[in-house]
Amino acid sequence: MTRRPYRDLVLFARGGGWGADRETDGHAPVAVIRGTDFAAVRSGRTESVPRRWEKRTLIEPRRVRPGDVLLEISGGSAARGQSTGRALFIGPDVLPAFEHPVIPASFCRLVRFDTTVVDARYAYYGLRDMYLSGRAGDYENQSTGIANFQFGRFLDAELLRVPPLADQRRIVAVLSALDDKIEINDRVVTAYEELLRAAFEALAVTGGGTVPVTELVEFNPRTPRPDRDGAPYVDMAALPTHVAGIRSWSRRPPRGGSRFRNGDTLLARITPCLENGKTGYVDFLDDDETATGSTEFIVLRARPGVPPQFPYFLARDVRFRDHAVRKMAGSSGRQRVNAADAADFRITVPDPRRLAAFGARAGAAFTHMAALRTETRALETLRDTLLPELMSGRQILPAPAPADTSDGTDEAGSSVYE
Repeated sequence: MTRRPYRDLVLFARGGGWGADRETDGHAPVAVIRGTDFAAVRSGRTESVPRRWEKRTLIEPRRVRPGDVLLEISGGSAARGQSTGRALFIGPDVLPAFEHPVIPASFCRLVRFDTTVVDARYAYYGLRDMYLSGRAGDYENQSTGIANFQFGRFLDAELLRVPPLADQRRIVAVLSALDDKIEINDRVVTAYEELLRAAFEALAVTGGGTVPVTELVEFNPRTPRPDRDGAPYVDMAALPTHVAGIRSWSRRPPRGGSRFRNGDTLLARITPCLENGKTGYVDFLDDDETATGSTEFIVLRARPGVPPQFPYFLARDVRFRDHAVRKMAGSSGRQRVNAADAADFRITVPDPRRLAAFGARAGAAFTHMAALRTETRALETLRDTLLPELMSGRQILPAPAPADTSDGTDEAGSSVYE
């Protein structure tokens, strides 16, 4: 089977831009996708993608089209073992979500493939296999503390197995079916969150009077000690920025830090994690199990009679977050808010019946969201197991069965009785 360098398959490659942060003569508005936006865009969330102003003459050469791939070529995170080389496939439903032309950020590269030779999404899966296998790190070098992906070296050295297009498309059909279901799950979770945030905001409108938030929510509540032999541990990197579910954790002997249990909310208190929205709802523990986490978490817990999801949506509320950010103190780049200052906040007293209805609705939604996350983890495991097998050719998909002509038609669809 033919293995070809990516240089033979790439029709066009162009670096991205960053433009200006305000309207400027000769510039036009664009959406600029960064490597940090890949996961959100893949899940249908585009609100965090920066809107910038780029020179009009530079927009069209960089403009992203359906079927393009964006490749992260600078950045990464050595501390988290994350190399450059992440990729995003631009499917047909991505660009309509933006109100402006889309370009890659300056730390990314737009890659367009020769589709007479290779299916663009098949080439993307080759890049994903390269990243997940760790081969992407082979093309990195370090410059002034930033990891850089050596694109020219990659083009010549990274080989892709290129079977006939029909075989490529069968592989794409299998992998993309898994990806599409994962994306659907993510979009359902996002829709739940948006609806429940609106319902939470309505509680304030229908309530009466204000009270200290501590009458409804405990901040850093007392929690039993975790198991000495090992307990679930959540680090800052595991906290999501847009949704509730915490998708990854480890297990280790407790060594201090925050303590929490199911139904608690974890709020990042340090810059820039607080500003970026790092917040998570704990629902993955066994009954009565205590977990530990970063010392940079504030733990929020609902008081008796308050739905456990209430503190989570409080932590997502713009007014509360703005209050917490204003209370941050410390040296530049290491500012943080302490729990007492974050708790110095007044909240509208919700109508009890509406609060109970919100709790019932949120409880059912969070149960479904947890089930979707479990399914998504299983789908991701299956996809990432199949990916190297299919891309290497170790696993061969069977050819499609011949068309069934028992209905009285030939393979072209014409009646054999005419």
